[in-house]
Amino acid sequence: MKNIHLYELKKYLIKKLNTIYVFLGEDDSLSKKSQDIIKIFAFKKGFLNTVQIDIEKDKDWEKVVIFYKKRNLFFQKTILVVNFLIKQINSILIKKIFKIFTLLNSDIVIILKFNHLSISIKHSKFFDQLQENNNIIVCDPPYNSNLMLWIKYEIEERKIKIEDQAYFLLYKYYEGNTLFILNVLDMILITFPNTYITCQMIEKIIINCIDYSSLNLINYIFQFQTQKAISILDFFSKKKYNPLILVRSLQKDLFTLIYMKRENNVNINNYLKKCNICTIRHKFFIHAFQKIDYCNLLKAIQILVKIEINIKKNYYYSVWNQFQELTLILNN
Repeated sequence: MKNIHLYELKKYLIKKLNTIYVFLGEDDSLSKKSQDIIKIFAFKKGFLNTVQIDIEKDKDWEKVVIFYKKRNLFFQKTILVVNFLIKQINSILIKKIFKIFTLLNSDIVIILKFNHLSISIKHSKFFDQLQENNNIIVCDPPYNSNLMLWIKYEIEERKIKIEDQAYFLLYKYYEGNTLFILNVLDMILITFPNTYITCQMIEKIIINCIDYSSLNLINYIFQFQTQKAISILDFFSKKKYNPLILVRSLQKDLFTLIYMKRENNVNINNYLKKCNICTIRHKFFIHAFQKIDYCNLLKAIQILVKIEINIKKNYYYSVWNQFQELTLILNN
């Protein structure tokens, strides 16, 4: 079966509405938009009701089985969204999931959303079995040609006319953040309705829509993208971002790296899962684990202590310089 991206989903739904869709990927924006598109097409086919079941523990799957078995003469066509919130998926639950395929019927469209489990599933036999009989709806942030096609799709959906250079500006500022692109396009519609969009127009929108978080900064530091990290620090300083939030985020992630380095033969992915680190960020931690010296991690923690003291004394003028010093030490 096929891996279907958001930009091509409508094409497949026009041909046929399936009784099951499997969502793999952690991008909430793409997951929500894909779900909304399926619901719109299903609504046209008479599926007026939506039910959501959250799987937080193994036994919650019984709710799905019961839902299928409780159908009666008065049952109305329903979209069933199964949201996997469970920390990990075991072989027993996998067997139960495959049993649901024997219960599929034309009155229920089921959407299986695997969310944070997606990466581990993609590297298992379970994925091969899923892919064999089901279309996979890809909810990972798009890159390369898929990114170009997705941006083009979103522009066409909004009937925006845009010059080529402005189009490539979106590509340049994307950085894996689909919500940012969606917000920029929505702002274009509001700010410049029925207008041919130029580079100058879109640049103004992009500047207003940029909203970096402490995680964005840390990810860049962990990737050794020093100049980008420093530019974000400058952005935080101008926007009067609360430096204490950044201190706490850095402390948490740097101590995670320190404890990892103290372990012998550590399984990095398993360790990060235990620390509740989002799987999308694992690659950043792996890179930092390999590149950042243990002594430099300790120096960074010492700088954070000094920064916190300065925050308490209201010495904000020196705080952002200290964050820059910390960045340079970690990327040394």
